[in-house]
Amino acid sequence: MALDTAVQYYLLHGREMALPNSDNLKAKLSKEKENLDQGCRLENLNSSLQLAYKAVKKANRQSHLNNKRLYDRKAKLRSFQLEDIVYLYNPARKPGKCFKFHKFCTGPFKITAKLSNLNYEIVGMNHKKQAVHRLKKVYDPEIWKPKQEPEAPKKRIN
Repeated sequence: MALDTAVQYYLLHGREMALPNSDNLKAKLSKEKENLDQGCRLENLNSSLQLAYKAVKKANRQSHLNNKRLYDRKAKLRSFQLEDIVYLYNPARKPGKCFKFHKFCTGPFKITAKLSNLNYEIVGMNHKKQAVHRLKKVYDPEIWKPKQEPEAPKKRIN
């Protein structure tokens, strides 16, 4: 036998359930604001929100500048020349592989073009091009030994 909700609530909490009515749903305002008309209250709310948005915008800008200042203390601007040999920093690793023996730099690669102050186009030993920006210079140019490009198959004349 099913009990109605009010009886279940009474048995569970030991008192009657307070149901919302129109008086409970009205906004709770101070005495001086209750006497204001609806338009005036909306203007007050609008001005309060604008002040809050300005304060948040100022705090966000200040936080951004502070984070930039902290980042720039240790950041190094690296520039490379065309034909430089570099390693590519790649922290991603395959799942299930041991982190202890993971190599963070792959390569070597040769720089073929400078796309911007940070981005470079590199080509690997397998002659594949890619645009990247996390590079480290190689100081032993003898490491660059690209594979020979496969020749196109010659047509046989019968």
